[in-house]
Amino acid sequence: MTAWIVVVIAGLATFGMRFVFIGLFGEIAVPAWLERGLRYIAPSVLAAITLPAIVAPGGALNVASPFLPAAIIGGLAAWRTKSIGVSIVVGLGTLWILRWLF
Repeated sequence: MTAWIVVVIAGLATFGMRFVFIGLFGEIAVPAWLERGLRYIAPSVLAAITLPAIVAPGGALNVASPFLPAAIIGGLAAWRTKSIGVSIVVGLGTLWILRWLF
């Protein structure tokens, strides 16, 4: 029963945070300079989350880790094809091959 209470409270908190910005501030015009800056929030948060796992998996710097070359090759595939699907397939494929080889 306690787990359900936590799930309900977390759901209400998430809904409340989103409602404040969408429901209450949805009619407010955002300045162009702020809107341009807000575009970079999602990529910067994703980079902050994934970079430590790529550079130092397990919390320690590992030069022989297959994550960094796989991320670079996946990033090059994303840059070249502009496709998220291709980037995921190439990056994960490279990671699996490198883990299998080493």
